[in-house]
Amino acid sequence: MPMEYLRGLERDTLPLIETDVVNIDKLRILRAAGMVEVQLPPVDSPQQNAQVLYVTGLGCATLRACSLRVGSVKRVPRADMESFFD
Repeated sequence: MPMEYLRGLERDTLPLIETDVVNIDKLRILRAAGMVEVQLPPVDSPQQNAQVLYVTGLGCATLRACSLRVGSVKRVPRADMESFFD
């Protein structure tokens, strides 16, 4: 899932026009997952422009859940790791 791109969209001013075909492919995935509302061009269209309308509630909730998971990982300093094996 292109989560970093979704995080960037959440911070951007929407709606916006996306012209990068790699990002349009990410938008196709995010739309299929229900995380963004976007007007996509046909796959065979010579003009690849997508209009991102908004990040859905599911998209926002997923970003929050990912932030909580990443932030909740406790790192043990290397010096403290040695005491685990004593």
